[in-house]
Amino acid sequence: MTAAQHGGDVSSRAGETGAGRAPVRFGQSLASRISLLVGSVVAVTFTWGFVTLGQLRDLQAGFDRLVEVYVVFDKRLAEAHVQAVRIGEQVRTHQRGGKVGNSTALDPALASNLRAALQTRAVGVTRAREPIDAALADPERFGEDDELAQLRQIQASLDLLQPLVATGGGDAVTRVLDDVRSQGQIEQLFETMRAQSGRAIEELRDEVQQAQHRTERWTIGFAAVTLVIGVLAAIAVVLTLRPLRLLAANVRRLGGGDWSQRIASGEAARHDEVGQLAAEFNQMAEALQERERRLLRGERLAAAGQLAAQITHEIRNPLSSVALNVDLLEDEIRGDEGKRLLRQITAEIDRLTTITEGYLTFARRPKAELVEIDLGAEIANLLEFIAPELEQDGLQLRHSLPATPVMVMGDANQLRQALLNLVRNAKEALLDEGHRASGRVGRIDVMLECKPRAVTIVVADNGPGIGLVADKLDKIFEAFYTRKARGTGLGLPTVQQIVADHGGSVRVAATGPSGTRFEVELPAAVPAPPLRLSTSGRHPSGDADGTDEAETAG
Repeated sequence: MTAAQHGGDVSSRAGETGAGRAPVRFGQSLASRISLLVGSVVAVTFTWGFVTLGQLRDLQAGFDRLVEVYVVFDKRLAEAHVQAVRIGEQVRTHQRGGKVGNSTALDPALASNLRAALQTRAVGVTRAREPIDAALADPERFGEDDELAQLRQIQASLDLLQPLVATGGGDAVTRVLDDVRSQGQIEQLFETMRAQSGRAIEELRDEVQQAQHRTERWTIGFAAVTLVIGVLAAIAVVLTLRPLRLLAANVRRLGGGDWSQRIASGEAARHDEVGQLAAEFNQMAEALQERERRLLRGERLAAAGQLAAQITHEIRNPLSSVALNVDLLEDEIRGDEGKRLLRQITAEIDRLTTITEGYLTFARRPKAELVEIDLGAEIANLLEFIAPELEQDGLQLRHSLPATPVMVMGDANQLRQALLNLVRNAKEALLDEGHRASGRVGRIDVMLECKPRAVTIVVADNGPGIGLVADKLDKIFEAFYTRKARGTGLGLPTVQQIVADHGGSVRVAATGPSGTRFEVELPAAVPAPPLRLSTSGRHPSGDADGTDEAETAG
């Protein structure tokens, strides 16, 4: 697979990580919560308005019945009733005078007045009926069936009264004067309707008072509910936005150079915009902290390189002179003991020369020339080269590489150097006296794992482990830091610098009593090919061994 230039910029990787975060669901977002709170207030307000409107409609219906029906009916009924009383008095006066059936004895003026009263009474009853009939014809305005029951009772009384007060023909006066019973019945019906109207008005007054009390109770209740919802909404908003204040404080501290600032995991785990913002802040802080570590590491490496170059320059010439003088002394000295000592001095001079050359190489390491290479083939060639050395030391080397080419952009020589340093570090760990005492056969596993956007080189051993706590493991990548008696502390810093120049990263994936696992990740530009593993192994005896599973540290 072809690898692109590494998205090694930490902020870029953080952005990619953030972009991969699942979008906030509407039901979990701040917008949905605020919308729910607003919707609750609107719903309560709407319900309040709807109930109040219903109460007002009931009040309006009662008011309309009172003003447009009962008041008008009572007025017109009273006018008709006055005429009915006058007619009744005249009838009773006529009866007391003993003039029953004698219409000729009736005073013409009295007869004319009585006829006019009868006509006025009949018209009054008809006019009094009009608002009753109109109200019953429009129940949507004047009330429901139960509220119009009194009007129906009055209408029934009017149905009985209206035929009795109707005038008919010229002998109407005579019939009225002679029919005392009917006049009594008419007056009784007038009293009944007046009583019915009074009761209806009284009930209407009670109904209006009850509606008023209901409206007051509903108003107080809805006001209380609205107040409670408002308080809960305010509390919810404060609790929801509290992480934003913490975030603002952390941003200020982060801007002041404190790269360790993080939002608490509980806030970052929220499934709303605040949680997403907190997670993005944590990723940004981690990216900035990683970039700061890289800058400091680069500055330290630059300073170490400059120091190494100066030391190497100051030591190489004296070492060359010492070596020359030792050679001259070896020619002059004849004794075996003296020659043995000179050979030891020469060996130490060679070792020091090797160390100084290593420092010089570290200080003046050339820039990587990236070309397309088959990483799997390069690893296979290197392992074939180093396998005899490991077998001679009694170590087992196993590898797992894809059968198809794995193409990356890299500098073959520098990548071989990095991998060689990791393998030799594993070898030195396996040759440690503590591991020898365990009786286990030392084993080094080299694997090449292909991922969609990256290629990972794994170098694992079953040695004793590094012996540092997890938060101190980064120290092994610092220049001149070593835990070996005769180490230079340049191997792993060189590996890290080479990998960084290729846009990748190296890390200690696991370490412990069961071994150590290093992972080198290089970027890829195209999807990895199908992983068809070709597994082989070498045993110290030289026989192939593919039966044991590759142990990885941790």
